[in-house]
Amino acid sequence: MDTPPPCPGCQTRDRRIAALEAQVADLQQQLLALRRQRDELQRSQHRQATPFRRRQRAKKPQPPGRPAGHPPAHRPPPDHVDQTVAVPLPACPHCQGPVQEKTVHVQYQTDLPPVRPVVTRFDLEAGWCPHCRCRVQARHPEQISDAVGAAANQLGPRTLALAAELKHRLGVPFRKITDLLVTYWQLPVSHSALVRACHRLARWTQPAYLDLIERLRRAEVVHADETGWRIGGRSAWLWVFSGGPATVYLVTPGRGHDVPERVLGPDCAGYLVCDGAKAYDALEDYLKSRCLSHVLRRCHDLQEAAASPARAADVAELQTLLQEAIDLGERRAALTAVGYHRRVQEIERRLDAWLFNNRRRRSAEVERLVMHLCSHRGELLVFLHQPAVPPTNNHAEQMLRPAVISRTIGGCNQTEAGAETHSVLSSILVTAKRLGHSFLDLAVGWLRQGQAPALPPGPLPSPIGP
Repeated sequence: MDTPPPCPGCQTRDRRIAALEAQVADLQQQLLALRRQRDELQRSQHRQATPFRRRQRAKKPQPPGRPAGHPPAHRPPPDHVDQTVAVPLPACPHCQGPVQEKTVHVQYQTDLPPVRPVVTRFDLEAGWCPHCRCRVQARHPEQISDAVGAAANQLGPRTLALAAELKHRLGVPFRKITDLLVTYWQLPVSHSALVRACHRLARWTQPAYLDLIERLRRAEVVHADETGWRIGGRSAWLWVFSGGPATVYLVTPGRGHDVPERVLGPDCAGYLVCDGAKAYDALEDYLKSRCLSHVLRRCHDLQEAAASPARAADVAELQTLLQEAIDLGERRAALTAVGYHRRVQEIERRLDAWLFNNRRRRSAEVERLVMHLCSHRGELLVFLHQPAVPPTNNHAEQMLRPAVISRTIGGCNQTEAGAETHSVLSSILVTAKRLGHSFLDLAVGWLRQGQAPALPPGPLPSPIGP
């Protein structure tokens, strides 16, 4: 007896059932992964260990110390010696016998001397001018304030510069700064006095802060990133923009595209290197380059959560392709122009083939990644065509690292004025550090003059974070 031909309706039903079963399997895997994340978050709230610990130990960790064959980095001898102490050896310290074949070894010990605050008294002459018909008062070049009477006892410029750098670059809270001043320098001071002094310093350095923004707008490449912040317990964001010699921080309640527009202006001609946040999508008139580090980390997470080896291999193909593109950009100088152009065209073709291959069955997470990459297709491999543009946004993340540490240790800001002060002073401090300037010397001059002009030019900016 002949087998009846399959019914077209039954075939359609079977295919639909198979597709639904595959979708149910994917949803079950996602549900299990979300349950594991929920359980891990619930357990982490009751742990005493820090939440920033490593989840898994490396299988082959790097051994401590310098690599084999690397020259040792000993502390060099000091350039001057303040005192020399002879340490004789009259007898053996164990048996008290005589010691023969004596030699002399040299050891240096560099330490800080005991510091005692220097108090300067200014006897200021004041009087009445009959010509101007006003009261006038003398001022010494080393003064930082004209206050007298109840406010006559002022903190010096070096103390204020130290407090500003400890707070706004190194992230030490004001109360701990006051404890440090009392413990090591016998200088009693209240933390509120340091807060007000930093507010005054921020107002005086406002011209230098605006000059950094102008330098940023003229930079060829600008890195941008943001992280969570708090102002008086309310949610806010701390933005960083770094390009050329300038690094600008800005604390603002918003995370929209108006923030980079306000900082960079409408005429920014450089490339904006950023992550995949939607706030940058509205900047249609800007030349943008998307960070590949975020895409690579996302690929790694998708491989770990893949339901089948085939889907993990699909994401691994994209990860390998992007890594090859980064390696090609680093080897640009070792290739000929024709060979490099041919390799770039090959990378572009392979990326398009992976993105627009609709025959592969992909999970919902991979499809979201594909949609994200397709929407930013022209901003992914900009570094292969523009040598000045890096493939990642690691520089901005390094610039945000001190802010994250400060947020963890010293909290954020209590007022809008404190947020503005932190934006100005942290920008000045980090930029001065990258340019090789001493903020102490700069701040002493600014405080005595009552104003802060533009930062002086320095050597080539350091590419690493502060």
